[in-house]
Amino acid sequence: MIKNIKISLAILLSTLAISCSDFLDVNENPNQSIDVPSELILKGMELATVQIQLGHSMRISQLWTGQLKGQANLYRNLYNYNISPEESNSEWSFGYHGVITQNRIIQDTSEDMLVKGIGNVLEASTVGSMAAMFGDIPYSQFGQEDPEFDPQTQVFEQVQSLLDTAITQLSAASPSRISNQDILVGKKPAAWIEVANTLKARFYLITKNYTAALSSANKGISSDANNMSFGKGFGSFGSTLENSNLYYIVLDGSRGGDFSTTGSYIDDLLNPTKTNSRNHAKTNETRRKDFLSVDINSRTVNTISYKSYTLPMVSFQENSLIIIETTARLNEFDQGLSKLNTYRAYLNSGKGFIGNPSLLSKYEAFVSADFEANGIENLDGLSKNKALLREIMEEKYVSCFGTHIPFDDFRRWSASDPDLVMKIPPVTGSQHPQRLPISQNEIDGNSNTPSPIPSIFEKTLVNK
Repeated sequence: MIKNIKISLAILLSTLAISCSDFLDVNENPNQSIDVPSELILKGMELATVQIQLGHSMRISQLWTGQLKGQANLYRNLYNYNISPEESNSEWSFGYHGVITQNRIIQDTSEDMLVKGIGNVLEASTVGSMAAMFGDIPYSQFGQEDPEFDPQTQVFEQVQSLLDTAITQLSAASPSRISNQDILVGKKPAAWIEVANTLKARFYLITKNYTAALSSANKGISSDANNMSFGKGFGSFGSTLENSNLYYIVLDGSRGGDFSTTGSYIDDLLNPTKTNSRNHAKTNETRRKDFLSVDINSRTVNTISYKSYTLPMVSFQENSLIIIETTARLNEFDQGLSKLNTYRAYLNSGKGFIGNPSLLSKYEAFVSADFEANGIENLDGLSKNKALLREIMEEKYVSCFGTHIPFDDFRRWSASDPDLVMKIPPVTGSQHPQRLPISQNEIDGNSNTPSPIPSIFEKTLVNK
């Protein structure tokens, strides 16, 4: 990693792999260090965060959890678990240089508590996601020559502390203040505090601290309006190819025919004609199947891959399902069922997804008998608590499509609840990938990189 980095156009352009010319008005001399307002640095951080949360690594995680099929070229190789460390280079660059380095500048130079708080939320989001993806990563010695790799669990502890700091900073900001450079939330500090609490819940869930996850989620995102989504705060989102939904951009380019949801595990799961379908008398997923279509020929206005659809990175749906799962896990079947039915009523009202309005969707309330032996959610004779947990897991797998969450959850559930986890078959061999490979640039440039390099099939610490 680079020890000292000054802001320059060269760094900004190498960091952000999507068009920044629409967002940043900076000096065009790449060799001249310049002072950049903290809010513009923040916007660059947000764009780098988008790449971490919604970019290449997220699509790889979808290939490995039955949410996409690799059909040709690079994505076919990745789908078959043929991945080199070079595939992680961009993620490490976006994370360490695009987010962490820029945030340290904000924390050192800005007095704006809103910007500082948002910056720390973005850093925590990035570092937590990288720890989940890669396992042990350099963090506490960031900025030093040859930094040591911190244990994954220690990184999550540092992330929780950073989110606490962010909440304190955001609480000190003017409650009516909105940053005009914020393109992810675009709201007052209270909304960002909710995002921070949902992130706390997410990372507590990954470490299986269910009590803490529930406590944080109860203070998390309270409505779709407070989601952290790409393009949400940008009025011209979708007006040009460069400033569009990332699925739309990739499908428009040379990789357009390389991946698709067609024939994937989730495609079959939502298809009422398939044997492993989740459709039954109380659930009809036909419209949501249409919405979750990712294909070069399916980028229509009602789908998740349409150019102006704002993809959520941290959402009310995720937060709701964390509350539902942790409530059910803490031996509260009745409360868990009640909260699941509240969520299904939300879906039934037309919220949570779009899809072709001429297609059917139905999410009727469950009753306890549905989860008892031979009920519609328990045909294999599990305990009703386990049957409820399985439905919650499956719902989250569908609702959080387009994020790293299904990959995080699949690995967690495989470790803690192998009898409940979805039966997603490995594409090849008998193992599912457990992590992404460490960046080749880090391997080449850091003498403290682990040796041997962990295989993608080696479980990370939290899932052992």
